[in-house]
Amino acid sequence: MGKSLVTGIEIGHHSIKAVVLKPNKGAFALVDYQELPIEVGIFPDNHMSNYQKIVKKLKELRKCLPRFSSKVALAIPDNAVISKILQIDSVHGSHEIEYAITQAFSNQSPFPIEELNLDYVQLSHSGDHSKASYQVYATKKEVVEQQAMLFKSASFQPIIVDTRTHALIHIWQIAARANNKSDWLLVNVDFECSSLCIDFPDKAPYCKEVVLDNNIGKHQAERSIAVGQQSKRFVTELLDKIQRSLQLIASVHGVVISGVWLSGPGANTVILADEVTRRLHIECEYLNPLSLLTLPQRGQSFSILANGYRFTSATGIALRGLTWLEQDHAA
Repeated sequence: MGKSLVTGIEIGHHSIKAVVLKPNKGAFALVDYQELPIEVGIFPDNHMSNYQKIVKKLKELRKCLPRFSSKVALAIPDNAVISKILQIDSVHGSHEIEYAITQAFSNQSPFPIEELNLDYVQLSHSGDHSKASYQVYATKKEVVEQQAMLFKSASFQPIIVDTRTHALIHIWQIAARANNKSDWLLVNVDFECSSLCIDFPDKAPYCKEVVLDNNIGKHQAERSIAVGQQSKRFVTELLDKIQRSLQLIASVHGVVISGVWLSGPGANTVILADEVTRRLHIECEYLNPLSLLTLPQRGQSFSILANGYRFTSATGIALRGLTWLEQDHAA
């Protein structure tokens, strides 16, 4: 059993969220999920400044999780990743491809190639069979190594470091298939940084991160907000961002959005769902990512459905880890 468990971990400013999944007859089953409050500011940009405090918290989390759940999938901020599409001469053999991509990327990288970790995935074939297109991702080795070292010190075994955007797109894909709603936009509401995501069958996903007034997050993070000036301003700013994205998706991608899924820690912000429907004239629903999984015994189902929307990123991260293990370790 232990070989198949993967724990997705999201580190926020106010809590650590963990979701433990396992494969289940071609789908995915929820094994456990935990949220551990943390001291504000314990995870600064430079994790090393609070190294011992962070390791202590991660050890505390480890004790809360099931046995054999030490394999973890992690996520880094999207702004820590460089993404490029490269065209490479068609060659045979994985080593030749890797060498060609490394050489091509080094010519365009602002950083020395030896300081970077690279990952890549081949895109759909074009008409030119002499060339192959690859989506290449790069991040500084020190970013990955610092995260890995922290988790290893707490007896975890990191298996993959991905981005939060990839995790959210994975959630969107499963939700769209399950609900037959490929023209819905996923809005992951977080008081620090919210994300708007949708995938397309024939092109790269649309993902936009928006940073809003975070005074709400500082004082009311991770729970419902009383109606007031701050919450109204937050909702207004977020709706403006959503409306612009709807217009952009329609004009650039030719997709008219018919509904919005709200998820994430701030999904139940007072008046948000009502305002999406009233102002944007589209449907709006809460998306609980845990409801897309095979759930444990019935006794836990009510609480899972009550607060599962808070675990969207962690669930997506776990799904990325499981998929990575089961497939060809592609980006």
